[in-house]
Amino acid sequence: MPVAVSELAVAPVKGMRLQRASEVELGRGGVTGDREFLVIGEDGKLLLTGQNPALLRIEPAWDRVRNLLTLGFPDGDVVRYSPEPGAPATTQTYDGREVAGWIIPGPLSAALSGYLGRPVHLFKRAPEHLGTDDEPVTLMSQASLQALAPELNGAAPDSRRFRMTITITGTDAWAEHAWSGQSVIIGDVILRVIAPVPRCVVTTRNPDSGATDARILHALARLRGNDDITFGVWCEILRPGRVQVGDLVSAAP
Repeated sequence: MPVAVSELAVAPVKGMRLQRASEVELGRGGVTGDREFLVIGEDGKLLLTGQNPALLRIEPAWDRVRNLLTLGFPDGDVVRYSPEPGAPATTQTYDGREVAGWIIPGPLSAALSGYLGRPVHLFKRAPEHLGTDDEPVTLMSQASLQALAPELNGAAPDSRRFRMTITITGTDAWAEHAWSGQSVIIGDVILRVIAPVPRCVVTTRNPDSGATDARILHALARLRGNDDITFGVWCEILRPGRVQVGDLVSAAP
């Protein structure tokens, strides 16, 4: 069975629900439109999903061509607006890396503040800054996802729990974990696999409701050991280009 791309996903707003995609464009700095927006508090601190699971209940849709961001809230309200940058600002990722950008004033920030019950701002990162936590692309296999099923009452977890960019099929479970240091070709793109991704409490939360409902970390510890609670791999982009669902995956020469 050939190794191929089975799913693609982006998060237009960091921490909110993923958007499925049939294709993605990878530039030098990451996936176009991925984590382009963040949510920050009045103190400039980034709102992390682990501490703000209500973000997972918001459905974002980002039309870059029309410069139109739509936020769908759990009560059925939909706010749609062209996010024009306001005052310059900076925030930091969980590990202290600084991200520069602009506060987005107007109805999007107002709607988020009303929903979360405190003043917050929608923040648009500068193009040269990453919105992802560590590396620009993440990758996992369907086989690794299925390997978790015996530890989770026989059902593989929803792939969105891991918030991966690229999901592939046609490999053995955990095969991608052995690719560290190797380069792979996917569509027009060449990626270099860096290392497996350490996992946190976000994976235990339902990707629709934000409720803690699955012992993902416990399952990983039982399968891979307490010293290897990882799932999927980080990748850097060696050659930008387009990746589509169905593209074959092969080792780079």
